[in-house]
Amino acid sequence: MHTTSLPFSRLLGRRVLDASGFPLGRLADLAAEVHPTRPRIIGLLLDVDRARVALIPWSAVRAWNPEIILGTNRASLQPRPLQPDEIPLREALLDKQVVDTHGLRIVKVNDLVLSTSNGELLLTGVDVGLASLLRRLGAEAPVRWVLSRVGRSLPDHALPWTIVAALGGPVTPLKLRISRKRLAAIHPADLAELLEEMDREERVEVMHALSHEDAAEVLEATEPGVQANILRSLPAERASDILEEMEPHEAADALGELPLKTASDLIVLMEPEAGAEISRLLAYPPDSAGGRMTLDFIAIPASYTAEQTIARLRRLAPDAGTVYYLYVTDEAGRLVGVLSLRGLLIADPQAAITEIMVPDVAAVQVDESDEAAAALLMKYDLLAVPVLDDERRLLGIVVVDDVMDVLAQRLGERAPRRLDRIRRSPRGA
Repeated sequence: MHTTSLPFSRLLGRRVLDASGFPLGRLADLAAEVHPTRPRIIGLLLDVDRARVALIPWSAVRAWNPEIILGTNRASLQPRPLQPDEIPLREALLDKQVVDTHGLRIVKVNDLVLSTSNGELLLTGVDVGLASLLRRLGAEAPVRWVLSRVGRSLPDHALPWTIVAALGGPVTPLKLRISRKRLAAIHPADLAELLEEMDREERVEVMHALSHEDAAEVLEATEPGVQANILRSLPAERASDILEEMEPHEAADALGELPLKTASDLIVLMEPEAGAEISRLLAYPPDSAGGRMTLDFIAIPASYTAEQTIARLRRLAPDAGTVYYLYVTDEAGRLVGVLSLRGLLIADPQAAITEIMVPDVAAVQVDESDEAAAALLMKYDLLAVPVLDDERRLLGIVVVDDVMDVLAQRLGERAPRRLDRIRRSPRGA
């Protein structure tokens, strides 16, 4: 299969003639069908007295170098409007920012790479290099000549269409159908960093392109200022749906960056249970243990046996990441002990939980600082520390990841973590 490539910019502005040689205008844009791997050019858009005419099918083109010549006369042409699954390339992509999903960076499209294959013209890549910018400025040839005189070259830098996630532009099908899978394949932490480089409209597009679950993971990983910008920019229904998928303490932190009225309006739109949890967390200062705690913990009644506890865990089916320790509480919800999952599994099934738990539990009060929680986590090499009220009722837990990230930002340096050593005994937990 013979394939040749050419830059899109070299076609723009070319005269378009009908079969008789009558000039119809100049090429203003090319239209392509939306396709994830090989968008096919399906028509021309012309500039006629500075007004864009409807699409002329690409099948009418007989030759396109040095001028575009059609195989029919103007009287036989039947222009039509663009369809929903067709995109104007110049308008949708040229000079727009896209995501290089392999290099994990935001780049500007200076030109498009078109390729001929089996009589078709295809969009096969985007050019983001200096050469393509100079080409459009009419300076590529002289710059290449100057560089050649000193033994250097001007490298091209084109990205295959298959690794590009498009942002910006007015064409919804392109952004949502093509970009959704490519953006979702990027790790949330990496995509969160990319969001910091985007403008408001691009951030909104990304959050619309992702599922609620994926968008929640990305939002959790973004900086507070970016979180607030996104939540203010999204439609309220979409924002509330994403917040519902976030961990309650993460959602509370994000809402804490918003004006009180905005945060309250979003909470009202949530499912009642999720909204109630988040409202409860928002009641505490953000830099307190209560403000940093999560409500995802396992509390076991002190009256249980080891066998009953294992059965309870099976019913609850908690996420692995939430079972750091099992907290034992009395009938009033007061914390009386703690045990590890390992300790539970090796215990006699009929043993009472009170016999195998560790009664001496290091904990923080709900109104203590998050730095106090961090101090306990580091002192005892823990993954989580319980948060209590004045009556020693268990309210939540502060997890090492959350508090260390916060302290690292606050101190302007990487806070120490010791995640590689999980305590064999939860003593002091």
